[in-house]
Amino acid sequence: MKTARAMSSVWILLVVTSATAAASAGGPAGAGTGDSSAAADTGRAASSVTLPEIRDRAENMPIDQRKEVDKRIGITVERVNKEATAKGQTMIAGRLSAEFGMSPDALLDQKADHGLSFGELVIAHTLLANSNAGVTLVDLVDLRSGGLSWGAIAYGLKFHMEDFEDAIKAEGRVAMGLSKADGKPAAIGR
Repeated sequence: MKTARAMSSVWILLVVTSATAAASAGGPAGAGTGDSSAAADTGRAASSVTLPEIRDRAENMPIDQRKEVDKRIGITVERVNKEATAKGQTMIAGRLSAEFGMSPDALLDQKADHGLSFGELVIAHTLLANSNAGVTLVDLVDLRSGGLSWGAIAYGLKFHMEDFEDAIKAEGRVAMGLSKADGKPAAIGR
């Protein structure tokens, strides 16, 4: 609940900031391809890719490829979720928080607020750490609830599928305690 209120406040601030910046630049609010303040906050440059473009590309992923990718990453998701059941959510949240640079409580809040499993949080945060499309966790959750698989979303973000799978496996090993968190999410090639 706190996360939802904080996100609403941040969203309002971003809209006001965007409108102010656009007005001072002589353009309409929301003009341009990305919010430079949001890009600065994430350390990534926002690209001109929109959610509808990501969705369209994801929906055009070859079905055979999607099924294979989803099957393989599903194994990692299942293993991470079993580890969370066996060792406890707090332990998994602690491991992932060190990797993704956030507090365990923030991860637990995201899990509860968005109805994601720890395996899905591994995927979402790995995608967020690698994406320059300016997507947010809420965007990824919206794409998922719209019927897209994680593999299709990665495809929509123009990641190489083998690199995506390797990154998910690497971060899954961190979540399961098989690798040490280094604060640097695994890179996904394009």
